[in-house]
Amino acid sequence: MSEEAAQSQIDKLSERVTRVRAANPGPMTLTGTNSYIIGAGPEVIVLDPGPDMAVHLETIVATAEKMDARISLIVITHGHPDHFPGAAKLKEMTGAPVAAYYAAKFPHDLSLKDGQHLRASDSKLIAIFTPGHAYDHLCYYLEEEDALFTGDMILGVGTVIVAPPKGNMAQYLRSLNILEQDWGHASVIYGGHGPEVNEPASKIREYIKHRQAREKQLVAAMQGGASTVPEIVAQIYQDVDKRLWPAAARQVLAYLLMLEEQGRVKILEERAANAEEQALLNPEGVIDPVAAAELGIESTREQVKKYELVTS
Repeated sequence: MSEEAAQSQIDKLSERVTRVRAANPGPMTLTGTNSYIIGAGPEVIVLDPGPDMAVHLETIVATAEKMDARISLIVITHGHPDHFPGAAKLKEMTGAPVAAYYAAKFPHDLSLKDGQHLRASDSKLIAIFTPGHAYDHLCYYLEEEDALFTGDMILGVGTVIVAPPKGNMAQYLRSLNILEQDWGHASVIYGGHGPEVNEPASKIREYIKHRQAREKQLVAAMQGGASTVPEIVAQIYQDVDKRLWPAAARQVLAYLLMLEEQGRVKILEERAANAEEQALLNPEGVIDPVAAAELGIESTREQVKKYELVTS
């Protein structure tokens, strides 16, 4: 479907939250990127304007106009290409400044840190630093509605990719624990993709348990003789579509890097990948920039490393 024919989906979710879903569905974006208009006016905030798609950005502006509201601020959760690129054009269209984590590499006007407050008319957002999926990831809490905007930390359905070098599993797990301990009281989660989540505490706990279970599976696979990323993937993802194995390989690598940092595994040797391993570790022909960014394959060429569990 051409961009001209694609239509963004608009859903009024609450008094202060309107979702405008971009028409960019895909393996990494599910049904599309969720952009949010936050506030009831006369000023509103746009969270994650999404990709630089003219129809989508025009829909965001038109939706705010129908609310008799002016877009006074644009906030970004993180610098992946399905979340931030539309910000520059939306700024041109509205004059609103762009706010993002202070170390984010993409252009922004306001540099945010953990705990910083942002306001537009009747709505206040609190920035929450949650690295892991991306080094510059922020979640946001809407105080007036006890709502948590989680970007790609937590989705409406499924789980998220944590892929080196920009993704970090240890950081991601710490961020999940922060959300559980400090923000688990939220009444709703609005993720970067998929539907809203009406039981945030249960969803956060589900995410934590899923990661713990995957780590146990990985350790068990290594105890059973698997020692490389491809061997571990073949064991613990044997019931998963093989087209998804490159993404699974990045997850396994993220776990191994974390366990290595913790002194729980060590590298025994390293060698060049054969053709089959190359297809898994460094898949060629990935032209989707979202997939490349999510999987971390645009800037790395992985060798095959043999790992061993460290016994005390």
